[in-house]
Amino acid sequence: MATDIQVVSKKQKTRQRLVDAARAIVFSAQHEKISIQDITTAADVGLGTFYNYFDTKQDVFEAVLDDMRDAFQARLLEVRKPLKDPATMISVTLQYCFREAQDNEEWRTFVTYSGLQGEYYLLQSESQCLEDVRIGAQGGRFKVDDVHFCSTLIIGMVRHVTREIAQGRLARTAMSETTRYILRMLGIPDLVAKALTQNPLPPVAAPKRNPLQSTLLNAENTASVSMANPTSDLENIRLLETNRKSG
Repeated sequence: MATDIQVVSKKQKTRQRLVDAARAIVFSAQHEKISIQDITTAADVGLGTFYNYFDTKQDVFEAVLDDMRDAFQARLLEVRKPLKDPATMISVTLQYCFREAQDNEEWRTFVTYSGLQGEYYLLQSESQCLEDVRIGAQGGRFKVDDVHFCSTLIIGMVRHVTREIAQGRLARTAMSETTRYILRMLGIPDLVAKALTQNPLPPVAAPKRNPLQSTLLNAENTASVSMANPTSDLENIRLLETNRKSG
């Protein structure tokens, strides 16, 4: 008899299979071409099973973004680990988030192809930003009267600048300029703020494909090659046979 833990684990695995399938399919077909049946077929589950976990395609697409956001937060955590100075922490975190929001091609492609409506950006969590400001204020590094108001203002500024850059209304230089302005708002001298924004950052993570995504893309590429040159397989076989005999 299955235990409660085993049942929960099986449900989690089934849900993840649906999420992985949706993620893989979106990268090989645009939103209008994807049906729930496509997702369940790729996940190897029944159509009715889908509705045990999600109500709509949009819901499972949102779950994919949640997974990508978790991966982003994990990368950000690694970047922040060696940092001790609150001002450096703010500077590195803001600029890293700005760059991920603009340069994370996997995130941007998925948002575009999934057809999701609304604004979807990779941003620092509000709770983490609040804690960063609080630590800096308590240690005397920041001159802040209202920690909560200040962190809310930072989140709003970052979201606005990220949107404006994405829509082409601001240049990419706005990323460092905004970070510098925020540091000054926190009471950091301008020369120090400028120096902090010039520190090198780690590169944006390369896209990571799940096994199903790789399988679908490989199948798609193989089909394209076969259609473009249907005699290539036969020619390769003949070449191998000739080489074998001559050897």
